Amino acid sequence: ILESVGILGIAIGIGLGIVAITGGSPIEALQALAYGSFGTPANIASTLVKTVPLILAGLSVAIAFRAGLFNIGGEGQLYAGAVGAAWIGAMDLGLPAILHLLFVLGIAGLFGGIWGGIAGWLRARRGVHEVINTIMLNYIAIYAADYLVRGPLSAGRHTTRSQDIVSTAQFPVLWEVPPIQVSWGIMLAVIICVACAWMLFRTPFGFDFRAVGRNTDAADSVGISSKRITVLAMVLAGAIAGIAGCLEITGVHHTLYAQFSPGYGFDG
Repeated sequence: ILESVGILGIAIGIGLGIVAITGGSPIEALQALAYGSFGTPANIASTLVKTVPLILAGLSVAIAFRAGLFNIGGEGQLYAGAVGAAWIGAMDLGLPAILHLLFVLGIAGLFGGIWGGIAGWLRARRGVHEVINTIMLNYIAIYAADYLVRGPLSAGRHTTRSQDIVSTAQFPVLWEVPPIQVSWGIMLAVIICVACAWMLFRTPFGFDFRAVGRNTDAADSVGISSKRITVLAMVLAGAIAGIAGCLEITGVHHTLYAQFSPGYGFDG
């Protein structure tokens, strides 16, 4: 890494030296370098917007994997969280923005956690493999959301979207490159990643997770309930994916419409 940074620094220095000798503007040269390497501001903003659900969907898979589970249900859990966010987010509850937003995040995490918990319970109590039941639950959630935006949550007749999210439930904007808005959700996604890493490697609860993931029989033999951890792992994984759905609704689309996700749960 240090060698790469050093080589990059030397290359930039040589390039700026040539620009200075030829009478060019170093600032314009740096802008051209940045845009050529990373794209225009609009492209960078668009990438950051798509990064948020991918971070959380990937984290959802990683959390379950630490407990020895393969969560393929991120897409359905994301949809479940989005439904909760669209439902509560469209209500004018008369709450301050921070409280309304926290309430929406909590409901989305709850809906996603319940959807993941169903898969965990089926694995722990009935022996149904999580790969099979999460795939099946994905399509139940996707088509349930499709029904809801055409019926109970619909913004009106002949529409396939829910009512708009009220302003107090919308995530504030961190960076705007019209028409693209990057919400503070990207910072929340990073915070959740750090919190999960701390939980996994700095707490007894995280140790139980990793112990069950390494060897279920050994964990059970020392008093760690693998069934309990299985359910809790899927609840936590589902809650994280549900928050990903919430951030898409409250920070990007400001409404829920059918097939709003291009497959973030599967990509994650």
